Amino acid sequence: MLGTYHLNALFEILNKLHFVYEPQKLWQYVLEQACKTVQAEAGTFFELTADEKEMTVKAAVGISESRLKEVPFPVGVGIAGWSVQYHQPALVPDVRQDNRFSKQIDIITGFTTRSILCVPVYSQKKTYGVLEVLNRKGGQFSPQDQEFMTLLGRQTAIAYQNLLLLDEVSHTKTLLESLLLNLSGGLIAVDLKGKLTIFNPSAAAILHLPESDYLEKPVAEVLKQYPWFVKMLEETLASKSPVSRQETSLTIQGETATVGYTTILIRDPMKTVLGSGIIFQRLSR
Repeated sequence: MLGTYHLNALFEILNKLHFVYEPQKLWQYVLEQACKTVQAEAGTFFELTADEKEMTVKAAVGISESRLKEVPFPVGVGIAGWSVQYHQPALVPDVRQDNRFSKQIDIITGFTTRSILCVPVYSQKKTYGVLEVLNRKGGQFSPQDQEFMTLLGRQTAIAYQNLLLLDEVSHTKTLLESLLLNLSGGLIAVDLKGKLTIFNPSAAAILHLPESDYLEKPVAEVLKQYPWFVKMLEETLASKSPVSRQETSLTIQGETATVGYTTILIRDPMKTVLGSGIIFQRLSR
């Protein structure tokens, strides 16, 4: 069970951990805080490669990162490799008594390893890497150090998962914005309160409205010249029955125009209706 010292340290780290938005900075921050808390002379963060066969050095404290990168780190080899392979922490008070220890690393880096504490960065059956701290100053790593590092490893995995999701959402948003900007047809969408959530440039061009930021504005206000659109959006929401490939006649800038349209319901992943939309194109001039 963690004591006050480890709990306070963990709380302080977690207060900042989930506000680090770059993987490299995340690994370095976690490693530095881990070494500081357990009073380790050095430490390394290894990231698991996509094929899960090797580990790559992503951060180092108290030991040459460039020299570490000269050494191959296959999964299953060495104490860190064992920790990744079996998703288990490893506390080794004396590496000379553990046949998993690889002396080659000390020879290349010039660092003398006496003791090691490794924990996997692991969450939801997915291992992202391993945190390794070396040589506790003035003593040996304790079971409380191991528990602290284990919890830190799990929280780091969660923080990294959040970074991946953030990157995915950002990519999806960029793709969606690009599609909307380049869509030849108009696309208008509203939320349940009738406020605009999408109003692409083609919609403004077809309806001869000035380019502006219409988002979050009431659709009835923005399209007061075109009440038909407001009616269709409201009816689609009320009936929960979108229509496809329909045509209607509208007056646009004093001229009668044929417009083809499709209405849609906007839902979240749980199929809850969030709003309605209409995709349209002018068919005649």
